[in-house]
Amino acid sequence: MKYWLSIWLMCSCLLLPVQAAEEHQDYLYYRDVIIPPYQHLREFFDMPNRTGRYQVTLISDSIGPLTFDVRRVLEEKETELRKIRSYHISEHEFHTVFRNAQGKEDLLVKIANSNPVFSAKVSVIVVELSDDE
Repeated sequence: MKYWLSIWLMCSCLLLPVQAAEEHQDYLYYRDVIIPPYQHLREFFDMPNRTGRYQVTLISDSIGPLTFDVRRVLEEKETELRKIRSYHISEHEFHTVFRNAQGKEDLLVKIANSNPVFSAKVSVIVVELSDDE
């Protein structure tokens, strides 16, 4: 019995990395970032050179407050799309749609951690939306 159990556990462990990789295959970008206390972070995303719509999602289980700021970048000019401050103790979630109408724009995500004690771990997810969504 122990022999079969050990074989089953070993096979399960070998399949876990494959399953985790498959979960992220539909993402255009997926990044986990850590922001130290009272610091901010700027993450630049080089978007495809074609028109399209993209869902930008930021998720964190960290202690807030956190500020999420999504910006459009064209050459050297930044334009704010949406900015929100979250005061949750955990379960921060932020969604917005980025429209790359000209196919020349890039995406900039700014995250600020206003917690004086704890770092914040934030997952930044960018998914390309189909035309029917």
